[in-house]
Amino acid sequence: MFVNMACVIFMLLMSPVNVNANEGKVALIAAKGSAIEKMHLMDIRRLFLGFKLSVDGAAVKNAVLNVQSKLLYDEFMKNVMHMTEGSYKRKMVKRVFRQGRKRIREVSSLRELNDHLLENVGDISFVEMSSIDDMESVEVVQILW
Repeated sequence: MFVNMACVIFMLLMSPVNVNANEGKVALIAAKGSAIEKMHLMDIRRLFLGFKLSVDGAAVKNAVLNVQSKLLYDEFMKNVMHMTEGSYKRKMVKRVFRQGRKRIREVSSLRELNDHLLENVGDISFVEMSSIDDMESVEVVQILW
């Protein structure tokens, strides 16, 4: 009985698994033709904190938060912003009320994000690599993780 169970487990472990190469990867995206090049992680962080900057001559206008997936959003906060969602929101409220900065736009669907990026060339956002095929006229600026 034990040998049969061990053989079954061994066969399951050794069976080929179809794994998507883009699974779990997250990309920084912009509209095609925006001429935005790869950016340093600190520049991405500054954009999502509401600062304006120009990267290699291409003006990056605004950052757009993709809140379609809570898991993706939390991972972005952890890996790029290096803070929790609560810390980020408190920091942004301070910037709005103390410095008069505009709030970072949040979108809750891929269609809404796609439409926004097409209408506002120069804006950037982040999505899972597996979602890029569902979006029109966007390009990967860089892989975040």
